[in-house]
Amino acid sequence: MQLQGTIYIDSIFLLNLVMDLYLLTLTVKVLGKTATYPRIFAGSAAGAAGYCIILCLPGISYMLKVLFGMIPVGMLMIKITCRTKGLKELLRVLGTLYILSFLMGGFIIFLKGKNRWLAEHGDCASVVAGIGFVGFMIGKKLIAIYRKRQENHFCQVSIPGDEGTLTIDALIDTGNGLVEPVSQKPVAILDADEWRNLRRWMKPEKYKVIPYHSIGKDSGMLEGYEIDTMEISGSMGRKQFEKVIIAVFKGKVSRKGSYQMILPPELSI
Repeated sequence: MQLQGTIYIDSIFLLNLVMDLYLLTLTVKVLGKTATYPRIFAGSAAGAAGYCIILCLPGISYMLKVLFGMIPVGMLMIKITCRTKGLKELLRVLGTLYILSFLMGGFIIFLKGKNRWLAEHGDCASVVAGIGFVGFMIGKKLIAIYRKRQENHFCQVSIPGDEGTLTIDALIDTGNGLVEPVSQKPVAILDADEWRNLRRWMKPEKYKVIPYHSIGKDSGMLEGYEIDTMEISGSMGRKQFEKVIIAVFKGKVSRKGSYQMILPPELSI
């Protein structure tokens, strides 16, 4: 006797549409991509439709459908939502989407295993969508906390100075893209007052001229020097950097004086 089940394709489409909305929104937030809500919805609709089409293909096992069918569907979702350029960026976003899908699936299974009512009604599309919404809100909150910490990530910097080690407070600025034009190395920015304790590094062979652009001023030049070593310490531990370029800022990098140096993300723990 052969048992046959009924597949309600409209329910499957709606469930996948909702879950894809959650996952694409989280993917955009994790990677800091720019995507409008209509593009996210369009990408989700394409993903849900693609899943339904693949599911209905005859003569192919479910695992093969998932393995070989969902990758192009995922790529289509990403292209519509994020408008990625290049294969490398596309694969990076696709990997993030699948990692979040794995975590979301694990979260749903975990809750269904911990709650008897969810275990009994866990196959209902509305219940799965509801659990997914809880996972979405938790993920959204965690991403916001992470972003906030990144924006306000302070640490201490230790540099060999003229009279021993100079220790100063620094802000890790994720928006700092300043680089030395010849070596293309990232550049840290230090108050001129603090630089007076680092004159040992003011040697002609270590001298650098660093162009910059800022709001309110089209362009300018900063003088800087390459130092042999610098140590970063914070809540995540300590890390040593070699051959670091520091630009001297003639003023205060912090109006309130809460930090004396701005670090690019490449020079962080």
